[in-house]
Amino acid sequence: MFCSFFTTPTRYRYYALASLCLFISQPAMAQSMITLHANGTSDAALTLHYAEPVRLAQVVSDSLKQRTSTETPYWLGSSLRSTHEPETKQALINQLTLLSQQHRDDATVSNSFANTAQWLQQHIKTQRLPVAIDIDKVRLKKIDNPLLKGNYQLTLAARPTSIIIIGAIEKPQQLDWQPRMAAKNYLDQVTPIDIAANSYVTVIQPDGVIQQHPIAYWNNNHNDIAPGAIIYLGYQSVFHDYRDLNHDISSMLINRTL
Repeated sequence: MFCSFFTTPTRYRYYALASLCLFISQPAMAQSMITLHANGTSDAALTLHYAEPVRLAQVVSDSLKQRTSTETPYWLGSSLRSTHEPETKQALINQLTLLSQQHRDDATVSNSFANTAQWLQQHIKTQRLPVAIDIDKVRLKKIDNPLLKGNYQLTLAARPTSIIIIGAIEKPQQLDWQPRMAAKNYLDQVTPIDIAANSYVTVIQPDGVIQQHPIAYWNNNHNDIAPGAIIYLGYQSVFHDYRDLNHDISSMLINRTL
């Protein structure tokens, strides 16, 4: 096995990858190539080449050596991704665009659907794979240390200082993260639209874990929100059933990269 590093071209053309093949051992014939964002920034990418399939622990160990930052990576927000967009992304954006057009008589609701679609278009670029990026975890358990074959993107994230609120507000907003602040308190800083859900929000933690957090007076229960999380305020209406839409949007938000 060998590993080499060089600057990634700006317009590198990636090959498609079947993400679920991640956990299956493959013959040691094809190379593995990892596009690495060692410091959590997209403007300083490196490419790691391996002559044969390689374990995730080896890749993370090699990646740590490329960091110039002295801070420990934000493991909770670090991610391994395929090199292609989620298959359902464009269909979801088309659906939101259609809903925006259908609600042209209510500018606030129309803008909410349109701005959510635009945010997804701009910020969801690749499909996140269901593995934890933590050097201690991947070293200790084989199930957390899959064999990688093919092309991937790896980000060792920097710890963020903000969270995102998106969904049934006029446009997505970035707010300062505050320790021990609950979802309801973050929502007090924005203006929900008329068809916003009022009992629960969906929180996508930086590691991709999806949680339901209460926001009503009758179900008040504190849940921590980590730096870099997304709060998704769902759409709710007596005239429309947006359950599938809310599920599709929150599932797509897992793929956001810090």
